[in-house]
Amino acid sequence: MRRWLVVLLSATLLLMVASALRANEYQRVVFGSFSTSSAAQRWAAKVAGTLEVATQVLPFTSNASQGFRVASQPLTPSRCLDVQRLAQAHSWPTWQYAESHQVRAQKQPVAISSAQSQSPKAVLALSAGKADPVANALSKQPSSPVSKPPGNPIARQVEQEFDLDLGMQSRSYLDSGNVGQDRWQASTSLTLQWQRSWQDGRRSLTATPFLRIDSQDSERTHFDMRELFASAVGNDWELHLGARRVFWGVTEFHHLVDVINQTDLVENIDMEDKLGQPMVQLSLVRDWGIVDLMLLTGFRERTFPGDEGRLRALLPINTDRATYASAAQEHRVDGAMRWSHTLAGVDFGVYHFSGTNRDPQLRLVSLGANEFELRPHYTTIDQTGLDAQANLGDWAFKLEAISRSGDGERYAAANLGLERTLVGAFGSRSDLGLVLEYMFDERGDETTNSFFERDLAVGARWQLNDLYDSQALLGVIWDTHSDEVIVSIEANRRLGQHWQLALEARLFAGAERPEQHSLLALLVDPKQKTAALQRDDFLQLEFTRFF
Repeated sequence: MRRWLVVLLSATLLLMVASALRANEYQRVVFGSFSTSSAAQRWAAKVAGTLEVATQVLPFTSNASQGFRVASQPLTPSRCLDVQRLAQAHSWPTWQYAESHQVRAQKQPVAISSAQSQSPKAVLALSAGKADPVANALSKQPSSPVSKPPGNPIARQVEQEFDLDLGMQSRSYLDSGNVGQDRWQASTSLTLQWQRSWQDGRRSLTATPFLRIDSQDSERTHFDMRELFASAVGNDWELHLGARRVFWGVTEFHHLVDVINQTDLVENIDMEDKLGQPMVQLSLVRDWGIVDLMLLTGFRERTFPGDEGRLRALLPINTDRATYASAAQEHRVDGAMRWSHTLAGVDFGVYHFSGTNRDPQLRLVSLGANEFELRPHYTTIDQTGLDAQANLGDWAFKLEAISRSGDGERYAAANLGLERTLVGAFGSRSDLGLVLEYMFDERGDETTNSFFERDLAVGARWQLNDLYDSQALLGVIWDTHSDEVIVSIEANRRLGQHWQLALEARLFAGAERPEQHSLLALLVDPKQKTAALQRDDFLQLEFTRFF
């Protein structure tokens, strides 16, 4: 542990020194681009009302076509990070570009708008710290602010927003499954986003139900209330009551510190989809940072693919026989507190969580007659974590680290990353982001609930900067101990004003393909953690219609 403290302190100090040069830099958060001014204005109004951030519509030209970009007013780096976290909680992709202090001083403040709209979604998904090749041009263009004059009686009226997303997804696998599952899997999803606000947006109700119907996996056919909460906002505080999604983390490939919400694993193996967590959350805004206090009322168990599903474990997982270390089981009340701030140009958050572990241990249980199954066991843990990010020009330096007890002996784990953005790559309008991350867990081969214990990840993010928010991400994760490899490809492109096409692919290599006689041996082999996935290489296409 002593060496880990030295490593973490040194890394934090390096981040602080490296980012001191950007202390006076302002940035914009970009929420998407549109081909018509009216669509951009509607989306800007919705973003402003939901996230409580002043927005602008900025015209630009791409390939002789006029476009309109929805962006925030220039913000400090810490405020940018807060806005992006709020947007991610609503599943709104964002990116940002730097703006100098001189440009910021020329801008006039724009009031927050909560005008309602039903507009297409932005699908651009770049992480923090990206530069925009048209940033200088945008700063010189006349902007269309989304604002309401103080005292406008319309702002005090009740406002309501309603959006419906219909997704049509198809997955094709290269091989049949380990137990003969089909090579093709289709599903349909519905996501409803409803919000009602009043008192100038200081009081609101939010509901986000989600439904998926799957052609093969009965466990993947499921309904979840992603969000259902009431909010009250004061001058220096926020109170939220109900089921919410809260995201913590800065790295690209593995969110080590994201501990509040349970993973909806039947949705995707990348662990990005989360179940709503019932909670009472109080946020206090002070000059010395933001303090979040959370009371988590009720635990939600992880979802797993069923017997006929793909991307599943080698043996069936019996979620009906889950066990808990706590006598209160799923009724235990958990707690968390977090302090986030910007110091010497470093955006960071420090938190402590005490409660039921969201990552279950899968315990092998014999059913007799040479039959076995896996049963989830949820331990009670105390976890202290740190996430930090510093942007220096085209470079971004990232850190996530935790120390956890209650899941065996106390251990530490960390993700270290850096990212470089090449603006106008190869003489084009496109941006190319290069990502390098290292994931370490000091448990090593004894790690039972994670693939990432000594892994190196590299990635490339290509952003076209066109009217359709076209973007692609390639990632490769390599286990330096077992030589197991996971390759991921993701790409998005908007089709007109109401459609989006998303492509995703996963390839798994380096472990043995399971045979029926070797299942138990593979389960306990630390060099075969991805053995269950070796027959699950897939290509996924999804069309989404926004209403």
